[in-house]
Amino acid sequence: MLDDQDERFDHTAPTAGSVDRRGGKRHSIVLLVGKVCRGTHESVCLVHDISKFGLMARFTKPPTVGETLRIEVRGLPLVAGTVRWVEGLKAGFEFDEAQDVDQVFRQKHDDGRIARSPRFPIAALARLRFEAEPFTAALIDISAGGAKLMSDTPVTPGLTGQIMLPDTGTSIYGTICWTRDERFGFKFVAPLPLTTLSQILGC
Repeated sequence: MLDDQDERFDHTAPTAGSVDRRGGKRHSIVLLVGKVCRGTHESVCLVHDISKFGLMARFTKPPTVGETLRIEVRGLPLVAGTVRWVEGLKAGFEFDEAQDVDQVFRQKHDDGRIARSPRFPIAALARLRFEAEPFTAALIDISAGGAKLMSDTPVTPGLTGQIMLPDTGTSIYGTICWTRDERFGFKFVAPLPLTTLSQILGC
């Protein structure tokens, strides 16, 4: 059983000698894209490990020690907390309140909804190519695993192809997974790397 010291969030940067201790029950090793909220500004981070007390993540822009942020990852709400240490682009983030991190590893929420990666609103044009002629659609939001788009060109679930984002030159392959009026969901073949998602979002 872990003692009280091990149960608390680790406020210090990880060292080679602390890896084994950090890998026990207190922390679960993950690689999850998270949404970082600094006031009204949103950016992305890559969560490397998480516990009910906090997480360690790699940020696109390093935070500062003592900074208050809100971070959202799959399975958890937008959680407020404080940055406790910074080492390059990595930082330790302590939650204001303990979280049920078992939700992070579940495929579905208790109400039956599928657990999804955080979504980022975006207003951009995308060029789509499926079986027919290419067409243009409006990109409404995007996550590491998929995107929501809108177009007056009819599409059907199950179509496979690619979307191209002219602003960044990014091409992403995937499948249309749902349609609703002029809106539809596009599931990526593979999750977007942090650098690619950051570039698309301009952060």
